[in-house]
Amino acid sequence: MAEKKNSELPSIQSLFQDSWELFKQTWTTYLKLIGIGIAFLFLGALIGILVALPVSLYSIGSHFQVFHHLTPFHIVTLVLLGLWVVFYLLSIIAMGVLFPIVGIFILQRKEVSLIELLKQAKHMFWPYFLTMLLAGLLAFGGMVLFVIPGLVIGIFFVFTSYEVVLEKQSGVSALARSYFMVKNDFWQILGRVLLLEVCIWIVTSVLGHIIGRGLLLGLVQLVFSILLSWYLRAYIFLLYNQVRERTTFPQHISLRWVWIVSAIGWGIVILLFVSFGFGFMHLPWGQQNHIHGNLNGAA
Repeated sequence: MAEKKNSELPSIQSLFQDSWELFKQTWTTYLKLIGIGIAFLFLGALIGILVALPVSLYSIGSHFQVFHHLTPFHIVTLVLLGLWVVFYLLSIIAMGVLFPIVGIFILQRKEVSLIELLKQAKHMFWPYFLTMLLAGLLAFGGMVLFVIPGLVIGIFFVFTSYEVVLEKQSGVSALARSYFMVKNDFWQILGRVLLLEVCIWIVTSVLGHIIGRGLLLGLVQLVFSILLSWYLRAYIFLLYNQVRERTTFPQHISLRWVWIVSAIGWGIVILLFVSFGFGFMHLPWGQQNHIHGNLNGAA
């Protein structure tokens, strides 16, 4: 049996205050991380433009008849452009995995450079990616069943990323531990998360009406949104620490109902796709094409 050290989590007021202190200590480092990401994306886009330039000029000169009379140079350029597209997309995915890991490292206030943090995060890429992918698939399966089950599953998995990074858990183990922590204090955790979300929504709405529209004002709103999201991460990070300190895990944690609900949802999705494909094949014009195909084959 798991034991609980206290019946109540620390007050919401103290959580807000501690989150603000952690935010003030770490926000500049987080902005540097965002700056590295923007610089990388901009440099990658610039390389792509340079690679695509010869093909673009050739396409304009040939009145957009790109694939007529291609020279070896243009063929090589097209191959390089295709490789760049693949590499650029993979880079975006890699950033989407590595940056949240580095963000957790920053919240730990590690006294090392961002480059060193990125190197440390690299070793956790696959456990983090596969675990969060599994969590997303399970939540999506629940979303199919009238949305609410998926939202509940998402709440139960809110601490999954911290279990992967801080506790070196992965896969079902990380999901189960997050589920158990949230289940033990479900209403307290849900209340704290919803309260923060409501506060963020109010602040964002008010800011949108005050700032208005415009390129410069939009940039200010973007920076504010980035900082607001960082405060949210600091808040959830400290909430996780509060819950984790008072939780002792049992040897076995069951996620049976989560698997069942998600499996039903995914089953509905698969049936919808099969039904759509079956109906598409039996449309009148589809049947006509099928008949013509058989007649041509017989001829």
